[in-house]
Amino acid sequence: MKKQPKTILTDQDPWMSEAIAKEFPGTKHSFCIWHITSKFSGWFTVVLRDQYQTWCADFYELYHLETPQEFEDHWTQVITKYNLQSNKHVIGLYEIKHFWVPAYLRDYFFGGMTTTGRSESINAFIKRFISSHTNLEKFVKQVDLGIEDIQQKELHDTMLQKYRGSSLRTMSPLQEQAREVLTPFCFKKIQEEFGRATLYSLLHGDGHEFVVKYQKNVDSKKHKVFWDGEAATCGCKHFEFWGILCRHILSVFLHKDCYQIPFMYLPSHWCCDTYQSEEGSQMSDEILVDNLIDDVHCPPISKIKGRPKTKRLKGRREVAPKLKRSCGFCKNVGHNITTCPEKENIDCANNSQKKKKTASSSDMGLNPVFYVKY
Repeated sequence: MKKQPKTILTDQDPWMSEAIAKEFPGTKHSFCIWHITSKFSGWFTVVLRDQYQTWCADFYELYHLETPQEFEDHWTQVITKYNLQSNKHVIGLYEIKHFWVPAYLRDYFFGGMTTTGRSESINAFIKRFISSHTNLEKFVKQVDLGIEDIQQKELHDTMLQKYRGSSLRTMSPLQEQAREVLTPFCFKKIQEEFGRATLYSLLHGDGHEFVVKYQKNVDSKKHKVFWDGEAATCGCKHFEFWGILCRHILSVFLHKDCYQIPFMYLPSHWCCDTYQSEEGSQMSDEILVDNLIDDVHCPPISKIKGRPKTKRLKGRREVAPKLKRSCGFCKNVGHNITTCPEKENIDCANNSQKKKKTASSSDMGLNPVFYVKY
């Protein structure tokens, strides 16, 4: 990358956090919420027991609050409700709130992402073309094949979009402009916001400041929107976080007869024209990669992590010479007590002596009651 990114999303790796803070001081770092909530069952199931499900529901509401002040007020109430003031995990979550609470992240563009699922899907896609036995030269070629596969799918989707077109839910010129400029993904998102914008009513306006409210719910939250004919901002900061206009600003546009979205609210990363112009640069980069493949060589084999198998220090028992087992009867080596030949000779002698003693007692002609029992 030619410049450091504006935002970056990772898991809670302490070494990664330290490296980002050192190398990218101007980058806003955020933690993946999935990696945080996946630990809740181990942290709070035993502590809360039957209240665990309600705790998750209250935490979900906390997570989706819009302003830092709302989060601070509700956080204290929820923690007191479940008596978790002294819980080390809760204290740790509060200390890193600027890394995972969306209320503190809405001023930065994340494309609406709060998890690392996008990068995980890219990893799964790359693994379709490479394996642990792929060397560096083959790796470059296989990644090039993966990029070509993505481009073919994108061209196919672009062709379908061109001939089929996108159905407009309303005949608004704002929506028609968005269809012509934005990518299919972004247009789908802004269509959803258009559909919800019609459900908001404009309560009052003071100069360039307006207050909009959801018309079906009396107790719904009010949102303040600023619109001076050129620039528009909203308290929910949906555009700053997503890069897509929110329903509140679109509602003001509809009520104030605005028939064209200002160009500043059509970011280049969501526009089709910018994407098509980038395709030419991507193709030129592929040509350069093809020319450089012949100069790419495999790096030297690195040492395997962990303890070496051949240079391990052996213990005293391993170093000591192994003793051969001897017979428990004759103490000779080469056989055991069950196969000892000396034992067989002694057993035969004992049997013959018993027979002689038995025969001599029977020949005496005594009553069997007086037989000597050996």
